Amino acid sequence: MAQAPSDDVELLRQLTKGDEAAFHILYERYQGSVFRFALYMSGNQTTAEEVAQEVFLQVIRNPRRFDTAKGTLAGYLFGIARNLVRRQMATSLLDVPLGDEERNDDSALGPDIDVLAEIERQERLELLHKSLLGLPAVYREALILCELEEMSYPEAAAVLGCAEGTVASRLHRARTMLKSRLQTMGCVR
Repeated sequence: MAQAPSDDVELLRQLTKGDEAAFHILYERYQGSVFRFALYMSGNQTTAEEVAQEVFLQVIRNPRRFDTAKGTLAGYLFGIARNLVRRQMATSLLDVPLGDEERNDDSALGPDIDVLAEIERQERLELLHKSLLGLPAVYREALILCELEEMSYPEAAAVLGCAEGTVASRLHRARTMLKSRLQTMGCVR
């Protein structure tokens, strides 16, 4: 994800002139990371897809809105995603989720897969996701940006609008809380 800032700025300049290829390059470069961030923050694939789409629609609508003096393009995109996820989560508090029919699809398991080991792996992943979603948003954001998206403290601080020390503090607290939750569930020692 670490691209030269001048490369991103040049792509945005080209996008401003209507260069479709420049948009495709930016989209390919950042879509996966933005989607993952939204997915880990919301815990909902549909929300993550909508947020990722809206982030890039905003870039298309107004590419001049990005200010190089305020940070990197990645930080700008994650900032938009962060705001959209928060807004989406606030409006969906009253939504009632439907059952996941996809989880019962056994066709994904091949004959060579140890079914019990796969079930255990899936259960552990589910516990990890639930534990991650159980963290307060400020800690979850820091953990996702620094650990999963591998952002530096300065990059994460720019996205979160706080000091680097605050990112470090939140990250430490998030790790501690996550470890405690996983220990309580018997997932780690």
